[in-house]
Amino acid sequence: MYLKKTSLIFLILLSFFMSSCQPAKEANKNEQKLEVVASIFPVYDFARNIGGDKINITMLLPPGADAHHYELKPGDIIKVSKTDIFLFTNFDMEPWSYQIINAADKNTNMLAVETGNGTALLPFSQEEKHDDDDDEHVHVHDSGFDPHIWLDMDNAQKMVNNIAAAFIKKDTPNSDYYLKNARDYKLRLTALDQRYHKELSGCKTKTVLHAGHWAFAYLAKRYNLKYIAAYNVLADAEPSPQKIVALINQVKTEKVPCIYYEDMINPRLAKMIAGETDAKLLKLNNGHDVSKTDMKKGVSFISIMENNLTNLKKGMRCP
Repeated sequence: MYLKKTSLIFLILLSFFMSSCQPAKEANKNEQKLEVVASIFPVYDFARNIGGDKINITMLLPPGADAHHYELKPGDIIKVSKTDIFLFTNFDMEPWSYQIINAADKNTNMLAVETGNGTALLPFSQEEKHDDDDDEHVHVHDSGFDPHIWLDMDNAQKMVNNIAAAFIKKDTPNSDYYLKNARDYKLRLTALDQRYHKELSGCKTKTVLHAGHWAFAYLAKRYNLKYIAAYNVLADAEPSPQKIVALINQVKTEKVPCIYYEDMINPRLAKMIAGETDAKLLKLNNGHDVSKTDMKKGVSFISIMENNLTNLKKGMRCP
């Protein structure tokens, strides 16, 4: 009789512990993740490195889309308004962000974050301002500042800090997780920055002639390079014949060994200039023009910048 009672008590206790443990398992299994939408690739890649497995993240613009004058679809606004966090670079890079923020104003859950807030801005040269004044999309860059801020590694680190702060604001219990990931990622950016400084310091030429749009000024300034771009800021208008002739003469006069082109722009102009000179062609990627193929391959901001460094060294004849 005693044994039967003991067995019964044991079964009751076992049943109690099993049932009390089950909700905890279910809670862990169904742990809520932050829903995040990032505007363009650099912001998306920074965020997925910081958020890790605590977030679900998507990139708003499809690969290869022109961020400067992207036309929002109704579905884009609906998608972002339902998310926890919307990350964008700045209002110069994504002027349409205003539409998303205004449309989502009634949704108190969505946090819009200008990841470039507090970064050092580089003004356009007088030539670039003049070229862009003639463009029908002049309103895109009416502040007069270059929006490609992530190509300065200090700015990239500030963007990482702003993204981490947003995640912590929305998900405070996981603060340590986000801070650690942000710290680790910034160490990788620092190491890459040091490589750039070291490996570009002894090059035979410091000229980067780019047959694309004005996108690499931050990178050039940081590493003390001379930057020349064929197109204006938006790259949606052909450079004048006079400018093309001037570029060809500059390549010949300075004996520039290489002309750089971009993935998302037809390299016809680069080939034309190369055909008139002895210059070779090499590719540079500004970090936000990422193709579908690159996305499928798992490209990252750091891998893009590593490839850029390799090609810069080749084109500027670095040791």
